[in-house]
Amino acid sequence: MPLKVLWYLSFADGAYPWCPGGLYPIDFDRYRTLAQTIERGGFYGAHVATWPNDPFISASFAASYTQHLKFLISFYSRMVPAKLLAQQALTFDQLTQGRLLLNLVNGRDNIMQGYGITTSHADRYTLGIDYWRKFAFSYAQGSKTYFPNTPLDIQPQQKNGVELWGTGDSSAGVAHAGELVNVYLTMLREVDVVAEKFKKAQHAAHTAKRDLSGLGTLASIVIRPTEADALAHFYSIFETTGVEVLREKINESIVRRSGAKFDFLNFVAPDAKRNTWLARLRQRQLPTLEELRLEGNVYAGITAWSTLDVFGTGSSSAYIVGAPDSIVSTLNTYQQKAGLSVLSLSGWPLQEEAEHVAELLLPRLA
Repeated sequence: MPLKVLWYLSFADGAYPWCPGGLYPIDFDRYRTLAQTIERGGFYGAHVATWPNDPFISASFAASYTQHLKFLISFYSRMVPAKLLAQQALTFDQLTQGRLLLNLVNGRDNIMQGYGITTSHADRYTLGIDYWRKFAFSYAQGSKTYFPNTPLDIQPQQKNGVELWGTGDSSAGVAHAGELVNVYLTMLREVDVVAEKFKKAQHAAHTAKRDLSGLGTLASIVIRPTEADALAHFYSIFETTGVEVLREKINESIVRRSGAKFDFLNFVAPDAKRNTWLARLRQRQLPTLEELRLEGNVYAGITAWSTLDVFGTGSSSAYIVGAPDSIVSTLNTYQQKAGLSVLSLSGWPLQEEAEHVAELLLPRLA
């Protein structure tokens, strides 16, 4: 089965947006051109993530410059009334002929508290099931005018409703996905880890007497005509970022995720490989390329949303790195062993890396 491949559409752009001075300023022309590049390159859709900008407004802007591209818009449940979100979805779909997909995000406590949502992580999943069911019901009803003098009526463009995509690693998250999502997503990791996550999601869906229509991973990618060029470019991300910035970013992550119980100097990673990365960095050395390899041509990297993954859980920053044939081989393995059918990819700068993927990879996956 051909893979559905999406590309990241985000204001978090730049060659090294996590480095001081490496983030591009928000730019009208660049964002529009990125959306058009994703469509022209033959991607299935654009993945619009949650950043300081409003993803629905950002996607609406980009959609007006495209004709066929689908938009996977990330959205926190209960941020607005379900009926209002349905009205927004109906409007977006009416103006784009049904190009909306929704990525359900549960959110971290520190993010949600800023919006006055103080329920626990697990309880948000439980309440989210009710929210998204109300959304689906309201979308199916359409949106009618409150002014009967003019009988305007917006009806659903998608007969079976808006496709819901989402992830979830915890027990509550997997149950939430099983009850609601059409496409289950997880961060890219080793193939056996991904296969186990997919298996749990499918079991949760079957328990809810449902079937998933897709299984996907979120990953970054470096693809070049030769393996050597791809590996050299990938490792240059670490060399340009540098030891000091990497130490600082990892420390921020450790302090935040541990509630300040640990920091970069006293944190112990869950496995030997990740402890090797920490040992190198504590000696003010970069991990070697081979030490960063997770398996095959899957490597631990740095992304706009996550630094080097020393935790082994949560937000991964894994990259698929290599020449076209080796990457296709890797993806075939994920398809055969795990059932992979969807890829949401990123790489920086976003437009330039999307062009590499469109030229070197997508024709081989068609």
